[in-house]
Amino acid sequence: MTAVDEVLTEMARAWNAGDGTAWAANFAEDADFVDVVGRVQRGREVIAAEHQKIFDTIYQGSHLEIRQVGSRPLDDRTLLVHTASTLRVPAGPRAGEWHAIQTKVFRDGRILAFHNTGRVDLADFAHHDEALADRAPQEWGQIASG
Repeated sequence: MTAVDEVLTEMARAWNAGDGTAWAANFAEDADFVDVVGRVQRGREVIAAEHQKIFDTIYQGSHLEIRQVGSRPLDDRTLLVHTASTLRVPAGPRAGEWHAIQTKVFRDGRILAFHNTGRVDLADFAHHDEALADRAPQEWGQIASG
């Protein structure tokens, strides 16, 4: 198991235990975390506190699975890692199964930056417009212009 895989295992364990402090322990002291709704959280203490809030409310009792899908070194101390996750929420306003992709920058074995992006069906994103959903996003402007 690689060091990254160990961190991912620790993160899943912390999430599933609802432990914001343990979740944030995997981050560098000066880390940046961009959550799934686009809020930037700066610093390990803020990341811990913000996660504890969601563990105690909308994601209470949820179960996270996370896996590495790719990585590449940026320099001797820094690694770019992409992960995929499945979050199962048993009740409340976010009940259901949610999928996301994350981009993480590791420096010296800790997460320096983390960006979480929810995955949605392209047809849903295109508001069920079949012509739009059948095209790549780069082609969407061609429909509007003609």
